[in-house]
Amino acid sequence: MVLPPHLIPQIHPPATDVSGWKVALLHNARPGIVANGQPDDLFEEYDCDETIASIQDALQELVDRVVPVAADRSLPRTLAAGGFQFAFNIAEGAGRRCREAIPAAVCELMGLSFSGSDLLTLGLTLDKSMARRVVGSEMRLPRAVLVERESDFPGLGDLSYPVIVKPNDEGSSKGIRDDPIADDAFAARRRCEWLREQYGCPAIVEEFVDGTEVTVGIIGNTPDERILGIMEIEPVGSSARFVYSLEVKRDWRRRVVYHVPPRLGEAAVAEIGDLAIKAFRLLGCRDFARMDFRLDGSGRLFFLECNALPGLNSANSDMVLLSRHAITHRQLVQGIFLEAVRRCAVARP
Repeated sequence: MVLPPHLIPQIHPPATDVSGWKVALLHNARPGIVANGQPDDLFEEYDCDETIASIQDALQELVDRVVPVAADRSLPRTLAAGGFQFAFNIAEGAGRRCREAIPAAVCELMGLSFSGSDLLTLGLTLDKSMARRVVGSEMRLPRAVLVERESDFPGLGDLSYPVIVKPNDEGSSKGIRDDPIADDAFAARRRCEWLREQYGCPAIVEEFVDGTEVTVGIIGNTPDERILGIMEIEPVGSSARFVYSLEVKRDWRRRVVYHVPPRLGEAAVAEIGDLAIKAFRLLGCRDFARMDFRLDGSGRLFFLECNALPGLNSANSDMVLLSRHAITHRQLVQGIFLEAVRRCAVARP
């Protein structure tokens, strides 16, 4: 199947001369080891050295200098002294549900333009329950209960089972291991308690949509966003109650097959693309983002979540995999940067 013309990605040439710029590459590097007693996916969202280097190389073709800058407590001081004209932001930050917003907030405080969504959107989209409130009037969602405290557990009885139990404010499938599905309220409660013990976070318990999972990459800014690609994630072997878990993502070459575009009819592909763009706008995303959906057995489309700061690992990030038939990793990184530069130029008085 060929994507409709309005879903074909385009990378526009720069509107501003950036050749003399010094750019900060904001990141959080993944530690080599995890302390005993901590979950092995504690730093799953953080970037490896290869990812940081590949993004630096891609940007270096466009600007004078790219400097990797750690998004830690020294960030305000580093940016103040660095003489940067721009920041390319892939930093996950530190802390709980607002952590992704902190590096963006520092940039805003320092008056430094940066790529990607702003702090409001980054905080909103990492919190799955809050993101659902924003998009819920415009698209179909699985019924869910947010479990933050003991008094929330009775609400689990109102759901239809099975359900999937996920951390409410984590990304990169942290805490979504190979056994996140619960068949009754008691099992769901136990899973919520386990997540609280392991990650110190509230849980969101969603009615499980047992069907095709698709993810959508978007680049650009309103009103000119474009679909990078739409990818169906097919499990290898039995597809019963398939979950795109952390174990699956770590072993993706053996456990899933990616179909770009998805093996769906043109009407379904068009609906997915339209709803992805709608979610992008409702959530206030900028420059690039990824939207996750599932179709149930009757073909009804359910919005799952938005990743406003998707990974850019050149080998296995979903954004790269779903756009690989259209553009290279280098073109993707450069395209995100140029979209951000163009957006910031338009915003200036």
